Amino acid sequence: MTEPARRAPHSDVPRPYGDDDRIGAANEIGPEAVTAAARLVADGRRYALGQVLRPSSPHQMWRYWKHTLLTDRTAPERGFGTNRQTFVEEAVSGALHSGTHLDGLGHIGIGSHAYGGRPWADIISAEGLTDLGIEHVPPLVTRGILLDVAAVHATDVLGDQQPVTAEDLAAAEEAAGVRVRVGDIVLLHTGWGAHWDGDGDRYARSEPGLDLTGARWLLERRVTVIGADNWAVERVPLTPGEESFPVHQETITRHGVYLMENVRTEELAADGAHEFLCVVAPLRLQGASGSMVNPVAVV
Repeated sequence: MTEPARRAPHSDVPRPYGDDDRIGAANEIGPEAVTAAARLVADGRRYALGQVLRPSSPHQMWRYWKHTLLTDRTAPERGFGTNRQTFVEEAVSGALHSGTHLDGLGHIGIGSHAYGGRPWADIISAEGLTDLGIEHVPPLVTRGILLDVAAVHATDVLGDQQPVTAEDLAAAEEAAGVRVRVGDIVLLHTGWGAHWDGDGDRYARSEPGLDLTGARWLLERRVTVIGADNWAVERVPLTPGEESFPVHQETITRHGVYLMENVRTEELAADGAHEFLCVVAPLRLQGASGSMVNPVAVV
């Protein structure tokens, strides 16, 4: 049986790294960026940037998370063998876009086409994506930058639906005394993460976040990942007549830049840690459109 001919990429969807590219802006991280980021480590302090995920954690739409101990298959008391070996195991189910996670290049599209102009009809199957799966993404090890946008506005938490603009990012960059560079992982601190455990309903209902001017400011600097302490990185919710998640389309579909959502930025902001080694290692799940992650910042 011959393979079906691949349909032509959509001309309205750019292909910044070539027709067959599968890793997008991860191409911007070369060996020099990794070694330069490693040299930023001075004290060896580590920051876990992933939120603790529970069944009750904030979620949107149908997304859910369930963790179940397999009590009928474990042996916490009687043990096995003469050494009375005991163990516990579990099963989990839910959405990969739960908790702190990385949106892959196969997550968002423009009409009938995904990143690189690939027609959705060519890459979707019941078993997962046949192209653009998260398994292609290498470990992302590079310089991380925290831009404290809440501090720019002299507040702990930005307001509901407050846009984060190019002007905000430039001001946060200036205040941090850093310059965003090619291949960086840029994290935005809006303060919204305070609602993750404090008021989950409010956290999930709306959020401040990037508008298109802010997204394009970062894209001009050819960053690899944009993360934020909210659930969509960009401003939400929508009102009638507004575009639907345009920042996702601009970053992921048009430029191959990854979005990282529900990032825990409070400790970095409190310590004034604006530049650090950042490590994000997505799970190698074949055909998945994203992956849960526990990003790590090291200073």
